[in-house]
Amino acid sequence: MIAYYIMLAGVSACGGLLCAVKRSRPRDSIFVLICFTMLFTMSAIRYDVGYDYSFVYAPIYERILNDASGEFLAGHRWEPGFKLLLQGLMLVTENFQGIFVITSLLIILLVMAYFWLFSPNPFISVFLFVALSHYYCSMNFVRQTLAAAVAMFAFPLLKRVVEKRCVFSIAGYFAVVLLASSFHMSALLLILFFFINLIPVNKYVLVAYVVITAVIYFNTYRIIDFVTQYWYQYYGLGNIHMQATFALPFTITVAVVFIILFMGSGMLKKLGRGNYLYVNYAFFTLFFILMGTRHSVLDRLSLNFALLAPVGISILVCELSKKLREEKVESAAKRRAAVLAALLITIFGGGLAAHHYALVMDHHGVVPYQIIFKQPFYQDYVEWLRENRDGVWDLAEPYSEPEDIEI
Repeated sequence: MIAYYIMLAGVSACGGLLCAVKRSRPRDSIFVLICFTMLFTMSAIRYDVGYDYSFVYAPIYERILNDASGEFLAGHRWEPGFKLLLQGLMLVTENFQGIFVITSLLIILLVMAYFWLFSPNPFISVFLFVALSHYYCSMNFVRQTLAAAVAMFAFPLLKRVVEKRCVFSIAGYFAVVLLASSFHMSALLLILFFFINLIPVNKYVLVAYVVITAVIYFNTYRIIDFVTQYWYQYYGLGNIHMQATFALPFTITVAVVFIILFMGSGMLKKLGRGNYLYVNYAFFTLFFILMGTRHSVLDRLSLNFALLAPVGISILVCELSKKLREEKVESAAKRRAAVLAALLITIFGGGLAAHHYALVMDHHGVVPYQIIFKQPFYQDYVEWLRENRDGVWDLAEPYSEPEDIEI
């Protein structure tokens, strides 16, 4: 785990030097460039890091390379955009490590570019991107994180729809979502949530959301059994990912993120009517993380929304700092300073705690961190994959209903 702590310390040190005081656009740019280099390099040169590294992408890439007919890739369930990416990659290299180099490049580049364009404080956004495990998701859920990184750019278009009712922004939103879905179908969920997001969150809407969440939470088996008859059929109730559950404590972290944004919703809306979308996205993230405590695979759907929270929180921090500098009443300034201090302690103290918990639990299989340069000769690993690749598809055990739940 030491490598990840060093990386986070590097992000924090650079953020402290470049973004904490005397901030400027050039200094933010240097910070983002440094973070891109660090995060991309660590992800690109990883070796057998992330469960899907050896269980999915490396063995399937080898199988595609050895299938002269091309039928395996053509018939595989992967989405067309990702297949096209692989076809281009195979023209360049036969080494499966190329998958992780190119996907790491695209994911980190897109996320860092978004933070540079839209976050008022990239340091806070990058710190939370790592601390809240989104970075580690990218090492495991490769296609889905790539789709989520593309889908981030639909968010500003959605804000324009809310604020200006722009027809071109509606078309742009759906175009970005469709592009994202070409890497992972789960991005199509954002089509449904386009209409849901037109409803601003207030206390009455929130109560309705809580009731709906409770109803769905206690009826997931019925819903999943129905849905998987038509969509994602390989994720039926007998699948191991449906039987496994996600750890509840991390749900608390996501709930804290939602509470921060909900409590700051008034301040966000004053900066732009569409900023309530940050609250919506935080709630939808919490919704799917909570559903993951029933069926772990549902947690993955939260990625469509989770990457925006670091930007929303950075907006709150910057606005509170601005209000504090402008405050002329001493008592009000003290209250505002206390709120800002509490928020920063929660972000950095809570972020470090969440980061440590995520690495200890290691839900994404990123511990220990290994690099390609210290591993056995490439061909040895290829042979191992050829001998063991089929075993991964036999992970699912026969489905049995929990005794404490009535179906």
